[in-house]
Amino acid sequence: MAKILVIDDSPLFRLLLKEILIHAGNECFDAATVTEGLALFFKEEPDLVIKDLIIGDADPVEVIKEFKKYNPRVKIVVCSTATQKSLIYQAIKAGAQDFLIKPFHTDEVTKTVQRLLAN
Repeated sequence: MAKILVIDDSPLFRLLLKEILIHAGNECFDAATVTEGLALFFKEEPDLVIKDLIIGDADPVEVIKEFKKYNPRVKIVVCSTATQKSLIYQAIKAGAQDFLIKPFHTDEVTKTVQRLLAN
């Protein structure tokens, strides 16, 4: 069982992701803000983080770098709309391993998480 942190300011997306991840046998934590997410990240030390690319006023690239600085082995998936391609590219360069385009399908989430946790 993997520990997964979901950070998204949308309660609906957090709920959907948590249901998918828990159904797949993972332990899941969630946060609505980057501040809450960082606190949970340091406390729970998740194996994987699924993070909305843009939340509040936090720089998305700097947040990814912060996760990687604390735990270089953590896997990071960013969620975004298709219109934010350049920011997705910057997130990947900063250390995110993959991305999900909103709205996403259950099988996309499951396959992405399984593939990243297997590596």
